[in-house]
Amino acid sequence: MVQDNETPESADALPSLVGGEKATKLVAEMLAGNVNDISPTFDFTSEMGFTYPLLEKVLDIKGQEAIPLLESLASQGILQKEFFDRFLLCPQCQSANLRPTTHCPKCGSGDIARGRVLEHLVCGYVGLEDEFTTQGILVCPKCKAELRKPESDYRSLGLMRKCYVCGDVFQTPVIKWRCLKCSATTGEDKIDEVNIYSYRLNEAKRGWLEFELKPKAQLVEFLRKRGYQVTENAVKTGRSGAEHNIDILAIKDDGIITHDIAIGTKLAGDKVSLRDVFEFDDKAYDTGVHEKVLLVSSPLEKEAEAFAGHQKIKVLGLGDLEAALAKATPQPEVAAEPEPFTFSSKEYLLEYLKRNGYQVTENATASGKSGAEHDIDILATRDDGIVEHRIAIGIEVGDKPIALGKVFDFDDKAYDIGIHDKVFIASPGLSREARQFTERQRIKVFEVEKLDATG
Repeated sequence: MVQDNETPESADALPSLVGGEKATKLVAEMLAGNVNDISPTFDFTSEMGFTYPLLEKVLDIKGQEAIPLLESLASQGILQKEFFDRFLLCPQCQSANLRPTTHCPKCGSGDIARGRVLEHLVCGYVGLEDEFTTQGILVCPKCKAELRKPESDYRSLGLMRKCYVCGDVFQTPVIKWRCLKCSATTGEDKIDEVNIYSYRLNEAKRGWLEFELKPKAQLVEFLRKRGYQVTENAVKTGRSGAEHNIDILAIKDDGIITHDIAIGTKLAGDKVSLRDVFEFDDKAYDTGVHEKVLLVSSPLEKEAEAFAGHQKIKVLGLGDLEAALAKATPQPEVAAEPEPFTFSSKEYLLEYLKRNGYQVTENATASGKSGAEHDIDILATRDDGIVEHRIAIGIEVGDKPIALGKVFDFDDKAYDIGIHDKVFIASPGLSREARQFTERQRIKVFEVEKLDATG
């Protein structure tokens, strides 16, 4: 039965819809406008005394099944509930089919009557007017004297009640409730009470629900087909030691580079603020995730849009997301386990990249943020539909281990171009300082003893 409790505010993370398919169907019907207000209807033939006929029709559920479903959606903030009425229940059998009965406050008898009460001022008898009326005249039933003059022979005490068992006259009777199911009679102070509610969609959750029920599942499936390990509502510890919640975290190891994508959602409110975008970017930065996608249901404020562009956050509306998924370039079939990669030659590296869907350009030229033009030995690009991955690959061959300066110059080029994924091939290897630098800058290194001029 519904309890009179507060609806907790739902968290930002997307909870699963308690109630499974039925809850999902109900929410879908409400989003489509087919179901608006879910209100109870009194029905004393039912066990609860009321039903939700619209809900029962849409979901094909009966009686008590409706209550936990509605309450679970309300507890998640998906539905808003409003007080509708208060029901009284028999404490013996919980039936709501009760009838009020009136009783004498002195002896408890139900044999009472209501009417105008008269008092014979001579003998003091008090009774209902009907007791005094005999053939159209007033006669005291106790002393048989005729009552002629008001306020002299008798007076009216007004509308009251009289008990025919103990004779007590009183203004207010005691209310008791008789159950029409089990016949028990219960005093008003011992009767059970329960509040019942009507429910409607929480419009502040509309954008979130529209994403949760369709595009989210499509996005997760899309990423998994492309070889990503996808975690919804992921918890990731940042370099600061703080734990961050990421709505969707997608990670893919293609054998050479591990790509990760943080996908955040802002699906409520009229505008996406600078603070909203900054908080998402801060999570990604602290957890070391470079690829960032923010899904929104409303426009960004001007400052938020500028910040997202500067931080290379891809912002997609829900319509944009569905369009991006629909027109994404088909990708090669991805194996359940990534193919192990061992560097053997430049030719094998190029072949491996192409086999995994990369567009490969040797001796590429790219413009940096500084305005400078940079030469990159190999630039590998792969558009996954949602984000574009770019890998800068540098190659250095020498007579002795490659010094720090060469690696630093390569890293500086990649930084200026805005490429985070970096691979460095060194022959015959790296100096100690250079190796320490690559570890700090997260540069994937292949050290080969000998690399001929053709790779």
